[in-house]
Amino acid sequence: MFELTRRYLLAGSSSLLLTMEPREGAMSAPVQTIKIKVAAAPSIYQQAFASVIEAFKQQNPSVVVELIPAVREDEELVQLTLRSAIVGDVPDVLFISPNLMRLLVDRKLAVPLETVGATAPSLQSLGLIPGAEGMGQVAGRLYGTPMGVSTPVIAYNAELVRKAGADPDNFPTSWQEATSLISRIHQLDRGIIGGFFEYDNTGNWTYKALVATLGGRMMSADDKVIMFDDPKGLEALRILRGFAEAGQGAVDMTRDQARQAFSAGRIGVLVTSSGALPGLERQANGVFTLKAAPFPLGSENGKVPAAGTVAMILAKDDGKRRAAWQLMQFVLGVEAQTIIGRATGLVSINRQALEDPNRLGSHMKARPNQRAAVMQLSRLTEWYAFPGDNAIRITDTIKRHLQAVLTLKRTPEEALASMRAEVSALLGT
Repeated sequence: MFELTRRYLLAGSSSLLLTMEPREGAMSAPVQTIKIKVAAAPSIYQQAFASVIEAFKQQNPSVVVELIPAVREDEELVQLTLRSAIVGDVPDVLFISPNLMRLLVDRKLAVPLETVGATAPSLQSLGLIPGAEGMGQVAGRLYGTPMGVSTPVIAYNAELVRKAGADPDNFPTSWQEATSLISRIHQLDRGIIGGFFEYDNTGNWTYKALVATLGGRMMSADDKVIMFDDPKGLEALRILRGFAEAGQGAVDMTRDQARQAFSAGRIGVLVTSSGALPGLERQANGVFTLKAAPFPLGSENGKVPAAGTVAMILAKDDGKRRAAWQLMQFVLGVEAQTIIGRATGLVSINRQALEDPNRLGSHMKARPNQRAAVMQLSRLTEWYAFPGDNAIRITDTIKRHLQAVLTLKRTPEEALASMRAEVSALLGT
């Protein structure tokens, strides 16, 4: 347990306080400054956050930014923030995973960004790829702007795909074709798992992405009606059944174990995160050629929920809100996005930064598999989080039923009926 006080938030010699040094002999009136506190997670990105804020300081000397010492995980930061809200001392800007936004929105701590001037056109004028703003929405309203993105992708062993009779340069664009391919890979060698679907992600991310690409939803827009039990939801579980029958059903592994097996050439196709690609590429180097493809789009209305990091405003003071929005606009721009793209495994959401060879253009050319994520940026949507105090229990319930389908212990129909009943009970509907 953490005792959260103002002293705790402000303490630590590693705090980063950014100010503008006065020029010697300057006669002009001192610049009026405004101070904002920024909290960010995860800690592995702390250096990137610090570099972005340092660059921001150079162009915005009137804003003093204090970067609170990082905590390891996003969930921990949100819990600290909720506790600090009890005494009215929250950060002015928060950088967190998008699936945790709802906890802050439901408690009315988050500022709707249209109140500070954020609109789709204004974001796109900063270079944001059209459609990427969907990552920061909760219930159709914008509460966050993307800092960097990770999307679900399909990584695959090019040699095994070729042996199974498919073109490794043109991975199937439908789930039906994809599951047929992994079945053929498994038939090549029963010791090889044709395909593995990572199902134990935080917040049921890959499963929710599968439902979303099929044009489905987890719940209605008003959060009153469960919708994952419709035909699209059943189709999602039948796709998982295809993975189970192609070898995954016989070997239940965590995603870390599956990534190791994939890198060793024992899995043909892996449904994973674009953020995992650099590590997978390093591990598979010299073993096989690794390629990546975006999720098949099962519907014209299909969307992709993004992971990564978003920036939110929690500031209560109007002046601090304006300064926070000033920082968030900078984060969306070319300079900050170049820093983020080079320093993290996240994909930039700024088109100019991605295309400029002096920015990230050459970086992306050296990492062609990241194009699988870039191709999905225009159809991002919110990473849906269930309402209420039982949200985490619902996530665990869904994961248990996904596991039952992927280990061939239950049929898609059986799992869906039980999952719907249990989630409904936890929601109190």
